[in-house]
Amino acid sequence: MDLSPIVEAAATLASAVFAASAPIVVLKLNSMLKLNLDQAHRTAISTALDNALGLGLQLAEEAGDAHLSNVTIRSAALTAMVGYVKQTVPAAVSHFGLTDASIAQKAAARLASALHVPTAMAAAKPTGAAITPAGLVPAAA
Repeated sequence: MDLSPIVEAAATLASAVFAASAPIVVLKLNSMLKLNLDQAHRTAISTALDNALGLGLQLAEEAGDAHLSNVTIRSAALTAMVGYVKQTVPAAVSHFGLTDASIAQKAAARLASALHVPTAMAAAKPTGAAITPAGLVPAAA
């Protein structure tokens, strides 16, 4: 009995199954890689913000305002933190399309948490003190 027609049919069937499933496999793989890339960038930004927090607190302490009660010192600390994040993880900043203002918001939350004070968004009454870096938000007259 000649098995070559059966082998050829099986090979053709296997090729067809592979060809049909290849796009699905590629899409799944691409999705998994994108999720891994997103997570890697999230981790990089989080680490950069943690390191920037140390920088911001150090600047405040050197300026003699460890609690960042002075708006000018707080603004300078946030500006330095934003610059640090943008310099150390530019690919992650670009990947998520982060603006200076969005980085400053994340940095301000880290500062508030470290200093155990409410952020401007969480405060019941606005204090009038800006928590974003100078130049990012127009100054109130």
